[in-house]
Amino acid sequence: MRILTSYTWLIVWGVIMLILMGAPPQSLPSPPVFAGFDKLAHCGFFFVFTVLYFRGTIVHSKRRATKIKTMFYALLLSSMMAFGTEAIQFYLKMGRMADWWDIFADYVGIGMAMLAYLLLYQRRTTSYK
Repeated sequence: MRILTSYTWLIVWGVIMLILMGAPPQSLPSPPVFAGFDKLAHCGFFFVFTVLYFRGTIVHSKRRATKIKTMFYALLLSSMMAFGTEAIQFYLKMGRMADWWDIFADYVGIGMAMLAYLLLYQRRTTSYK
């Protein structure tokens, strides 16, 4: 049960992403559109998704998570989500198109989150005095 509570925000954000990326474009409010807005949205969605994964891992491990293992699983989960959202758009044909540039934008967001984690996370160490 503790693992579920550690990743609650990740699960909520993942459901929101699936709903928004799978919904027909006519059902979404029209934001101020500029060229590349959808790529920026993909990048932002996946940045937040990956950061929430890191947060859940840090909380669950009580700040004892190793960077390499955590980053591997973050990349794996985020990649599955990136390709999954594009597969939904490709196979459900609800007015959206799957695009390789969307996956590229997803990976830019994932990479930004991984870089931030790599630079900012300090693992708790035990000192023996």
